[in-house]
Amino acid sequence: MNFYEHLKARVAEGLKRQALTSPWTYRVLKTLARRSSFPLRFQQKLTLFALEETERAFRPRSSPVVFTSAFFPTEIVRALGYVVFSPEVAAALASSLGLASSCLREAEGAWYGRDTCSFHRCAAGALELGLFPKPDALCASTHLCDGAPQLFANLARRLRVPFFLLDVPQEESPEALEYVGRQLERIYRQLAELGGKKPEEGALAGALEASERFRRALLRIESCRKKKSFPLPPDFFLNNLVYLTFVGQGSGEAAELVELLAEELENLSPSPGRVRLLWLHLKPYHDSSLMACLAQRGVTLAGEEMTHVYWPELDPFSPFMSLARKVLSHFAHGPATRRAATLRRLVKEQACDGVVCFAHWGCRQSSGAVEILRECFSRWGIPFLVLEGDCVDGSAAGKGQVLTRLEAFLEILGG
Repeated sequence: MNFYEHLKARVAEGLKRQALTSPWTYRVLKTLARRSSFPLRFQQKLTLFALEETERAFRPRSSPVVFTSAFFPTEIVRALGYVVFSPEVAAALASSLGLASSCLREAEGAWYGRDTCSFHRCAAGALELGLFPKPDALCASTHLCDGAPQLFANLARRLRVPFFLLDVPQEESPEALEYVGRQLERIYRQLAELGGKKPEEGALAGALEASERFRRALLRIESCRKKKSFPLPPDFFLNNLVYLTFVGQGSGEAAELVELLAEELENLSPSPGRVRLLWLHLKPYHDSSLMACLAQRGVTLAGEEMTHVYWPELDPFSPFMSLARKVLSHFAHGPATRRAATLRRLVKEQACDGVVCFAHWGCRQSSGAVEILRECFSRWGIPFLVLEGDCVDGSAAGKGQVLTRLEAFLEILGG
């Protein structure tokens, strides 16, 4: 039994809440992680990091727990030494462990509609069931996702905890930069007050220095992936780097992890990759058949839009403006043509043969741009496949059709 199977067994029916909240669970899992074999040292250290972060979130309050949405700059939370918890990442894990159905059912009973994103419905249900820790504050940004701010506002009212919203203008401009920077400074100071802390410039500068190390290591990884394929599962980077990108920026330990991965990849012998793909959005976490199909055919995911380094160098001496620039520079914020142009460049840089977009139901931002992306890639002569499905909800229909369409697309590409 590998580590993942041990984890699934630990949260088996009847032990769910107790397993996730008990410190004994984390002691057992950490011991298993240390004794288990992993293809890379990075994976073992990442597993231990994730277990420690989750245990801290459930531990009796030594530090405030802050829920952050996917694209909120976590550096300002890390600088205060608070616990960063991503309910969207946790929802993906819940889905992979077979817990999503009960969470979604609980959310629907609390009047969360099925037309909303299942990441957010699952998170709401998990919180109701006691599977997630209770937050001391929630932080969300308005760019790239319209569901998280609404969920967080609702949770904040219900739990009677502070909610901090970062309002991001649609267009990047000097005025927008100043506006976002001022908000970040205000939120940082309000978060500090929440934990009875004094805002320290040195701690914030340290968080940005760690985040910049993180960014540079990601660039090394992206560079490695331009040149070769690796003997790793197709979804290796989706599984590992997305988690760290959402919760680890601003953490020195997370920076060390990404630097370790870059070093290991630079020294790892390549493997033959028959077809190289660029993957858009995320993947179905409840079903491994798509990734198994890619693995069986020797397909490489040469890049993902979720792991792409889109932001410029961070300046520790101008933290709020630097983070504001990072927020506003996301290629998927603004016109869909901006996203398309960046993806076209990635296809060329990563030497991709085609693009697969997993259009997650309920995600207005990503799925809403599909037709524009399809038109752009058709005009550019780049093979483009849209797979409609749900990342979290395993009850969604059409799994067989999705797999058939992927297989046909790979046949066309020669995979």
